[in-house]
Amino acid sequence: MPQVKRHIPVSLAAAIGVHVLMLILLVIGFQMRSESSGQNQPQIETVAAQVIQQDVIAAQRQARADAKRQEAEEEAARKAEQERQRATEEAQRQAEAERLQAEEEARQQAQLDLERERQQLAEQRQQIVEARREAELEIQKAEEARQESERARQQAEEEARRQAELERQQAEEEAQRQAELERQLAEEEARRQAELERQQAEEEAQRQAELERQQAEAEERRRAEQERLMAEMQRERDQLIAEREAEEERVAAIMEEEQSAMEAAEERRRQAAAASELQSLTAQWASAIASKVEGLWRKPASAGFGESCVIYVRQTSGGAILDAKVRQCTGDEEFRQSVEAAVYKADPLPPAPNADVFQQELLFRFAPEG
Repeated sequence: MPQVKRHIPVSLAAAIGVHVLMLILLVIGFQMRSESSGQNQPQIETVAAQVIQQDVIAAQRQARADAKRQEAEEEAARKAEQERQRATEEAQRQAEAERLQAEEEARQQAQLDLERERQQLAEQRQQIVEARREAELEIQKAEEARQESERARQQAEEEARRQAELERQQAEEEAQRQAELERQLAEEEARRQAELERQQAEEEAQRQAELERQQAEAEERRRAEQERLMAEMQRERDQLIAEREAEEERVAAIMEEEQSAMEAAEERRRQAAAASELQSLTAQWASAIASKVEGLWRKPASAGFGESCVIYVRQTSGGAILDAKVRQCTGDEEFRQSVEAAVYKADPLPPAPNADVFQQELLFRFAPEG
């Protein structure tokens, strides 16, 4: 947020300047009056001091009022700047959302345009095939017309020869004249037929050239369309490669997470196995202590069959018994005392298999006949 520079208002500076000028003029006037009249000088100076003091107080009040107004203006400017920034950020977010929506719509429209262009290309190819078929039919018709014309010409020549022979037999002169006439007619017909064939050949050549031009244009459009499609396919291929790479990274991350989970599970299993082993060793140690106590126990006469109790033992690291108490016992007091005596006789207790198994305070069940 831009900082608002504090400055002395122009009105306050002007007021201060005016009061300073007045003070200077009053001092000059007092000096001049003091020179002219020495008796009135104290009274005049008192009045001048009061006037100056009032002006200074008024200037101070005006300065405080201007300072408060300046602070209010700065606060309003700060709030306006904050509102402008919020409006700008909201407009940017809205513009980004509209841009993304426009890109999506443009992509969908491009796909529709591509499909329409593909359909148009297929239609153009069909039109070219039909045009080629029609041109071939025209060529075939022209060839048939030429052959018919040739047959007609041959028939005409044959008829002319027969007629000439007939005329020659009737009259040599008439035959010669008729022959000359027939020759001229034949030449004229030949020229006409040749001209007709030349015109047909030119028209056929023009049609063929126009067809080749149309085919060349169609081929050029097809090649341009193919290049555009190849570029589109390349872009799609690049996008697929990028998506495949992203998928591979995601799968690698998942595999890494699964590997971490498997390692964590293996660590938990190892810890559980260690705990189970520790528990088994602890049970074996407690059983060894119970066996030693049982070997030293003397069964009292009042003890029944199958009685048991839980024994609390506090010992040193070397197995020396510091305290032993019978808890949760099924026998009578005599049975309890016999068990405690057997525990103290077992001092020192069998050592623990290792430091992890050792417990200074230990509970074990004593069931000699259980």
